[in-house]
Amino acid sequence: MHVGENSLDKALPFAYPVPWWGLWRFVAGGELLVPGNPDISTAVSAAAAVGYYKVSIVTRTKDREILLKRAAQSVLSQSFKDYCWVVVNDGGDDSVVRRVISGCGIDENRVEIISNKYSLGMEAASNLGVNAVKSEYIVIHDDDDSWAPEFLANTVQFLEENPDHLYGGVVSHSTYISELIRDDEVVEIQRKPYQNRLVGVDLEAVLDKNLFPPISFLFRRSIYDSVGGFDETLPVLGDWLFNLEFLLRANIGVLPKSLAFYHHRDRSDATAPEYRNTVVDQVSLHQQYTPIVRNRFLRRNLNQSAVSLGLTLQAQAVESAGAPVSPRQAAAALPAVQQLSRGESDLAWAIAAANAALADRRFSAIIRNRKLSPVPPNGTWSVVLPLLRKLNVDVPPPHDFDDGAYLAANPDVAAAVRDGKQKSGFAHYIMHGRHEGRARPSGEYRAPAPSGGVAPSARPNHVGPVFDSLPMVRSSHKADGFERVLHVAHHEWHGIRQASAYSPGHKLLISAHETLTEDEKRAIAENAARLGVERICFQGYSENMDALLLYLRSVLGPTIKYYMISHVTTAQFDHRFEMVVIAKLLNRLRFGVLDGIASVKPGFHRAIEGFWPGTIINYAPNIPMVSGRRSAHAEVYAPLDVGWRKNLFTNIMAGSLARNVDVVKTANFPNGLESIHDLRKLRLVGYLRGKDLLDEMARSSLTLIATLAECQPMTQLESLAVGTPALTGPLEVEEFANDPLVTLCTTSHLDNPALLAKDIEKIVEVLRGDSDGMLQMIAQHLDRRHSVATRNYADFLEL
Repeated sequence: MHVGENSLDKALPFAYPVPWWGLWRFVAGGELLVPGNPDISTAVSAAAAVGYYKVSIVTRTKDREILLKRAAQSVLSQSFKDYCWVVVNDGGDDSVVRRVISGCGIDENRVEIISNKYSLGMEAASNLGVNAVKSEYIVIHDDDDSWAPEFLANTVQFLEENPDHLYGGVVSHSTYISELIRDDEVVEIQRKPYQNRLVGVDLEAVLDKNLFPPISFLFRRSIYDSVGGFDETLPVLGDWLFNLEFLLRANIGVLPKSLAFYHHRDRSDATAPEYRNTVVDQVSLHQQYTPIVRNRFLRRNLNQSAVSLGLTLQAQAVESAGAPVSPRQAAAALPAVQQLSRGESDLAWAIAAANAALADRRFSAIIRNRKLSPVPPNGTWSVVLPLLRKLNVDVPPPHDFDDGAYLAANPDVAAAVRDGKQKSGFAHYIMHGRHEGRARPSGEYRAPAPSGGVAPSARPNHVGPVFDSLPMVRSSHKADGFERVLHVAHHEWHGIRQASAYSPGHKLLISAHETLTEDEKRAIAENAARLGVERICFQGYSENMDALLLYLRSVLGPTIKYYMISHVTTAQFDHRFEMVVIAKLLNRLRFGVLDGIASVKPGFHRAIEGFWPGTIINYAPNIPMVSGRRSAHAEVYAPLDVGWRKNLFTNIMAGSLARNVDVVKTANFPNGLESIHDLRKLRLVGYLRGKDLLDEMARSSLTLIATLAECQPMTQLESLAVGTPALTGPLEVEEFANDPLVTLCTTSHLDNPALLAKDIEKIVEVLRGDSDGMLQMIAQHLDRRHSVATRNYADFLEL
């Protein structure tokens, strides 16, 4: 371990024409000197002066022992070992740093400590650390952030495999972790993906806002030297200006793996001053310096073609003819004249909406929410967003946000708005889209007309039919004869859509609410004929689906047969619509419009005459089961909606009571439960879909789906596909009556948290005792399930 100290008895000479750290020179004896200033010196070992490492990890710290210990474990856990960890104690207690480093277990030959008598500031501390040792690559590891063990190995490999003329740096996807420090313990409150839709790093996008945290960014020293290091005159946002200057000189690649953890103490009032985040505690300073940093960058570089040409011609590029772009790309391609509209007032707009709602409350609401106070003008997102949710405020889009363009670019959000799950595109953007890396469209923005001069559709947000889209076919199973099958499902109905996606055969998605045009129906018929379809299987039913059935019956030949699969249970008959649908289906079957009706609910034909006597078995996604992703902690995950059928509260209570469970993760917060039940184990991960959902399941020891009414839950099958057992109520699928996995993972204690906790403990104990055995049991069940599913589908469809 190499330790030095900076003694500063007078002000630093910031009047130098270049940053003072840039004037350092290595001299004999291993001492770093600043010419002309004998008061600044750092004694370092000769090894530091001549040693060379692949990676320099620079950590700035000041009196944050709890967090520095976590940072040390983050560095220690790295599978890649050719690094030097440079810890810059920026004016804090030197003994604290020494104590943490000496006890952390890292090879002392790979640690350099620089201790400043007085604080130099974040960027100066970074430069000090970067220049303390020689290396090929650099990464800033703030003392409150952390990495997955593979971060360095994966990012170094990325840059090693890509020549320096292609990429000067690489960022990984990140996870945002909200936490509190209670006594001497860090308590995690929530985690969610952060900028994990990022696929590329463009200069224009970073000029709009900083897209990634320092903890996720590994870069080449040669580019750092070309930039000249971090700007030490900035109290905040120095990393943003550095990233902008970096992109003028080199590209930044994206590694689509969540390997960096971006930790925030979102409540400054509940955090000791030394443990606060600047982005939370100094939000007004960030707002003040945002235009300063952007203007400084532009003034420095407007004479460079990379900046001036891009800003000047950007509008023309948007309108120029060329290859068609996706709606998401189009929404991101904003004209240069609208660069002034960057969403920086979104927070103020949201605060105003929250305060207006508080001021407009009825007397009963005032009594109910009497503890709520207006949000101050310098309030943060972590304060205003929970308040908007609590008050159920419908925040109108501001004048500089194009809600229609956002929905057009994000069909999943458009579907959520139609279903009432989101209030508007803007509401989704401020709640989720900002962290997901979705483009923020300006209010003046209008998407260019399609190539060829065709006028835009009169239904700009219309969700049309889609054949064999990648999300619907990439995880499908294959089976002989099913190339002649077309499954028809709805964009908006997630569970049924996924059941269709994993089944063998072609896929068609239509809207459940928007009427198909005659042109769309004609195109569907033509595509079905071109694909050689002989069996059309409707998954779920709607008025739109019924209209399509009648149309296809009228225009396609007699060799094509039509079938329908119901995913409803009798518990849902309190919605009269479900009974109306079944009555219509039976009518279509009676008159020969449908050739068969089946259900995924075992024994449904015994309750409703006319249904096929077998059971349709759902497939799990056809994806590789990769081991090694499970958390070292025993985490159980309840991806359940709120509502009595989904039994969210009982599942959460049972997980909390299970003695061998460390963390209970949930998609929805059980409002009110905190007043009567200990929720210290609870972590809100939010509503996840697609890869994010599968990744969360893969990290878990068990998925909780002990619901009160269920057929064959797709979340169970998605969990099994990634190797995680799933606990359900009795599903009564006869084909798996004696299956060991089903026996282990079925509970009858659906309304008794204490007994349900025992079932959870049993499964977690089996998994922890023989993880490989559990994976083998799951794999054997899935093999059998898919064989039975193919057989039953083939029998029903008369293949």
